[in-house]
Amino acid sequence: MDQFARRTRLLRYACIAMVIAAGLRGAYAGIFEPARLTHTPHWALKWTLAYTLFIVAFAVMPANRLTRMTAQQAGLASLQALAGIALVWLYPSFIVTGLLVVVAWQFALLLELRLALTVTGLLLFALAVIPCPGETAATQVLVVASCAGFQLFAVCAAQLTRSEMVARDELARTNTELQATQAILADSTRLAERLRIARDLHDVMGHTLTILTIHLDVANRLTNGDAAEHLACARSAASELLEQVRSVVSRFRNIQPTNLHSVLEKLAENARGLLKVQLRMPDTLAIADPAHAETVIRCVQELITNAMRHARARELIIEVRNNSTGLIITAHDDGQGGQFAPGSGLVGMRERFELLGGKLSISSVAGKGFSIEGILPMAESMS
Repeated sequence: MDQFARRTRLLRYACIAMVIAAGLRGAYAGIFEPARLTHTPHWALKWTLAYTLFIVAFAVMPANRLTRMTAQQAGLASLQALAGIALVWLYPSFIVTGLLVVVAWQFALLLELRLALTVTGLLLFALAVIPCPGETAATQVLVVASCAGFQLFAVCAAQLTRSEMVARDELARTNTELQATQAILADSTRLAERLRIARDLHDVMGHTLTILTIHLDVANRLTNGDAAEHLACARSAASELLEQVRSVVSRFRNIQPTNLHSVLEKLAENARGLLKVQLRMPDTLAIADPAHAETVIRCVQELITNAMRHARARELIIEVRNNSTGLIITAHDDGQGGQFAPGSGLVGMRERFELLGGKLSISSVAGKGFSIEGILPMAESMS
């Protein structure tokens, strides 16, 4: 467990301690201070129901690393807020108001600062209008002011945690993009070097050996006797060496296929911890055409980035395979789905496929995640 995860867990433990303290204080009041609880009938039943609702909503609140509030999280946090306000109304105690600090922390962890402060203000307003039997107005103002300080502290702590989560996610996405770029540049550099060597061999050695062969052939025709025999041998050796050079040049010009499996595994590995990426492809899957290889790598890179940044997904399944029509790539995540406006990443992905004569289809259904299917014909792929 890294330092960030440890700090986040400790903050959650602190919230659990505050929830337990509020429950114990309410139980103590119900047992030893029943005279203070006569302002509402069936106090014990109401307290138990409200406290149980708060605990259940807090316990099932998704503890993911997302920095955007989902509908489920909004509902559970709102239930906690209502239950917390009800508990303070049932037993106006400074310890019980700690439940609202827990609620403020959760909202601030998932909302922008302005919205988090708005929610905190609403919680404080609700706290201010709750009457405190037996307490003076000055004491009530002091309690509200103290609670405001604690809630503001919780909001600031949550916002710092949120900022670090955003920074870590952005760093992971940048690292993923760099890994993809590194793989593409490595292949491009290797190919460029092979072509340079092939050109040098062809232009320098091939040209010189051709001239040498021609001169030896002429000298062989103009010479008789033992010298002619040696010239014939020299000409044969020069011709053989020229053929060997041409063979080496031909091998150097043959493009070594890009091993997609190792490259894509690196991209998936960099996303782990933020997103579970499942790659389904043959271990030996390779593409000889650099343009097709780059398209597949960039497509997977964009899919991982989109799942982490926009889809709020926890799992992404990517499959790359060959069939009679060419190379097929499909992907599906478990994100929220629904209507979306294609950004530059998705538009660029589709353009890459179309430039190579392929096509890319995108679908996103609310509650069923985001899916794509791409086809690259004549991809010169092999497995």
